[in-house]
Amino acid sequence: MLPVMALSASASVVVFATVVMVILGLLFAVGLALASEKLRVERDARIDRILGSLPGVNCAACGFQGCEAYAEAVVIAGAVTNGCVPGGADAAKLVAEIMGVEFVETEKMRAVVLCQGGKAECKERFQYDGEPDCRAAAGIMGGPKSCAYGCLGFGTCAAVCPFGAIRMGEDGLPDIDPDRCTACGVCVKTCPREIIKLLPARVHVWVACRNPDKGQAVKSICSKGCIACRLCVKADQKNAITMDGNLPSLNYDAGSDFLAAAEKCPQGCFFNEDTGCKVDEATQNVAEGLGAIP
Repeated sequence: MLPVMALSASASVVVFATVVMVILGLLFAVGLALASEKLRVERDARIDRILGSLPGVNCAACGFQGCEAYAEAVVIAGAVTNGCVPGGADAAKLVAEIMGVEFVETEKMRAVVLCQGGKAECKERFQYDGEPDCRAAAGIMGGPKSCAYGCLGFGTCAAVCPFGAIRMGEDGLPDIDPDRCTACGVCVKTCPREIIKLLPARVHVWVACRNPDKGQAVKSICSKGCIACRLCVKADQKNAITMDGNLPSLNYDAGSDFLAAAEKCPQGCFFNEDTGCKVDEATQNVAEGLGAIP
């Protein structure tokens, strides 16, 4: 009888403990549910409305980790309503309307290429057989291009462009479609040589070279490189060009169209989007003489 009684008592203890645990579990669940309901923070409906007005490409050009983060920042932290670059003025107007603030228009931007050192213009130091990616190539002795500041030509910028605005030309340089470019800045951040820059869409002339050297040091590696001759500075009647080291810096708010400077450049370093950068025989002869500048 004693073993049976001991077993029965043990079973009762187990049953009692189980019942207590179930009751405690139910109490905790109810408590958590009540606390969750009481402490729950309502999501502001404006966040979803703003999110619906954005392109949804999550390019982070606004400075936040995607469209939802930007929408939350606008509603919760007071971020600017015109921060969505791909969305442009249309998105900015919608966001401003949702937030009940005045619409502030920003100047339309687009990406341009600051290099003309293609396959025919810039020599290679060695044959690269690695991954066809500019970032990977840059990690191997700085890349195969002789110019340490020029485009490596593997098309990484075209691969990452979320809008398909970049294609690689036969010359090995990026060709950016201004109509498809939204100035999201993804290509700018990706290029290891920093040869892509955002400029106002109204701009049609820019200096397409980033080599800070001058004279023969540049001419020996690239036929389109700036040799720091300063002829462009003298040619611009608006005084809108200054030298930043050995490279011309253009002030686009000074009222110059930079056409005179572009025509005077013996290397054809000024890229004129409307006409290209053809250098005639006379200016090329000048370039030959200036190439000896130390």
